[in-house]
Amino acid sequence: MIFYYAITTILALTNLIVLVYTYENKKANYYFMLSIIVMALSNCGYLALALSTELNEAILANKIGYIGGCFIPLITLFLICTICNYSLPGWLRYILYGLSFGVYLMVLTIGYSDFYYKDLSLGKLGNATVLLHSYGVGHVLFYVILYGYLALEAILLAYHLIKRRAVSQSKLWLLSAMVIFNIVVFVGGRMINPDIEIMPLLYVIDGWVFIYLQGKNMIYNLEDSIASTIREQKVYGYILFDNCCRYMGCNKVARNVFPEIAECKVDYPINNVEKLGMVVSWLKVYIDDGKDNFDYQKDEKYYEIKVSRVWYRKKARGYVVEIKDDTARRKYMSLLSNYNDELKGKVNEQTAELMEQQNKIQELFLQTVSALSEAVDAKDRYTSGHSKRVAEYSRMIAERLGKSRREQEEIYRAGLLHDVGKIRIPVDIINKAGKLTDEEFNIIKVHPVTGYHILSGISGSEQIAIAAKYHHERYDGKGYPNGLEGERIPLVARILGVADSYDAMTSNRSYRDALPQDVVRSEILKGRGSQFDPEIADIMLDLIDKDTEYKMRQSDVDIKKILVVDDEPMNHKLLSHIMKDEPRYQIVSVYSGKEALKELQKQDFRLIMLDVMMPEMDGLETLRHIRKVYNLPVVLMTGDKTLDTSVGFAELGCDDYITKPFLPILIKEVLHNMTERTKVKN
Repeated sequence: MIFYYAITTILALTNLIVLVYTYENKKANYYFMLSIIVMALSNCGYLALALSTELNEAILANKIGYIGGCFIPLITLFLICTICNYSLPGWLRYILYGLSFGVYLMVLTIGYSDFYYKDLSLGKLGNATVLLHSYGVGHVLFYVILYGYLALEAILLAYHLIKRRAVSQSKLWLLSAMVIFNIVVFVGGRMINPDIEIMPLLYVIDGWVFIYLQGKNMIYNLEDSIASTIREQKVYGYILFDNCCRYMGCNKVARNVFPEIAECKVDYPINNVEKLGMVVSWLKVYIDDGKDNFDYQKDEKYYEIKVSRVWYRKKARGYVVEIKDDTARRKYMSLLSNYNDELKGKVNEQTAELMEQQNKIQELFLQTVSALSEAVDAKDRYTSGHSKRVAEYSRMIAERLGKSRREQEEIYRAGLLHDVGKIRIPVDIINKAGKLTDEEFNIIKVHPVTGYHILSGISGSEQIAIAAKYHHERYDGKGYPNGLEGERIPLVARILGVADSYDAMTSNRSYRDALPQDVVRSEILKGRGSQFDPEIADIMLDLIDKDTEYKMRQSDVDIKKILVVDDEPMNHKLLSHIMKDEPRYQIVSVYSGKEALKELQKQDFRLIMLDVMMPEMDGLETLRHIRKVYNLPVVLMTGDKTLDTSVGFAELGCDDYITKPFLPILIKEVLHNMTERTKVKN
């Protein structure tokens, strides 16, 4: 029996040593540690009792052995609560503490009172001493709290096993098995031989279970795991300070970054260490201003610094300076930034080239639009500039409708090309002075469809083609070619319909002159809601009302002055004779370059016809003087057909040149085109 008690005591002490040394660098759970200590102490009491030779020795040893019986059930209950993340109410904890200490106080009365043990004497069980006794009334309370603790432990374990909360089920099952095993072995041992103490063996076995659970608990305990990770990891550095900014310690990473911290004393400020002034400043800025992020560079390394509070049991206990090596990220970001800059430069360069090409294409497209527009207007000299004016009126309407700049330009181009289908219409029908026959009018009706098919073949001109096709549709559905009604007519066509009708009334025709402004206004008002979209008609009426000087009309009804500069009087007479049936043009004749410069100061001209070969100041020198001040179109005249003058004249600012003798129809064509040219800018 002495061997039994000796072995259980040695094993219990071994459990204590294992727990201490296995987790010497970790935070062991308080209840695990306390339970192993109490078990070892209690087993020492049992061994001392078995070796005692006197009654007083046996009584003292028995009291030591009773420490486990009084406190192990309570500690086990608290341990189960900790593992289950359950906190007993404070008042209940104090009651349980009081009961356990109360029972142990009764144990301490053994030998002095019959309240707990009575009839004490020594006996032998084999070679071991036993304390013979009978139970007093106080012993009943011991069994009450013992079985009470076991019942609470069983209820708590069963509850969490059923609810399956965020607790390790394997740990709960192991604790349940331990409790059941303890009850069965304790009750069975008492029934077999009450003189043999089975508790020393149970303490050893329970110690093994607790040691195992402590190892598992270090993994499941979040706070302990994090603390251990912080101590062992090699990326983050930590420097701790108390509430008074006194140094409390640091880890290895922090010491590598700040070797001077080795000079610091725990519980003292670090102000006296000059090279740690940066750390002091971070703390001060955090305390004063609340800024918690800082950058720090040392040698070729970059660090990200974060200052924060240290909290323990809901109270601020100090400050922690966290140091993170940010070198790799900074280098990567720098490399990425350089790459982005290089890529951005290439993108900008390619974008510029693309924009240049796009502008060239756009400019070519606009020039083509202009050329087509002039080609249409050239068929009818009386409506010269019609397409350009319709385009301008349409853009003004679009602007007042709130269209974007891009949409306005699209509508302007549609206006320039809306009559392109008239290319197919014979000139004699277009310029017919009298009323058209039904057959002739039907031919006129073809031009919207012709224009649509011409323009639809041009990529990106869908709206322009639609405008050309439907600009003669009426709001009441009586138009052509498809008889569309109301808003089924595309908006661009409704805009052009109003602008086209307005310009038709404000332009000279082969059969009449431009109508007075009040007549034009009444016609627009009359067609509101029948021929025209009401909203667009209202905009045009507003434009008319604001045009108090009636400038919105065919400007070429005014006389166009042409300055002819030639030293040969015969050429002046010839030009005047050619243009005698063109009343819109007035020829002003001068006979030298000097006279031309003086005349330009007196009045405005639409075109200059300049002879190349003149005495004193020839035509080329005169052109140089003109270009210093004026940007008028200039057509040079020369009788020398052997000279390759096209390139040289263009460099001087010449817009065109003709050779003598003059071909009358050529003179008219040049004058008309030079004074009516439609210029479209990108």
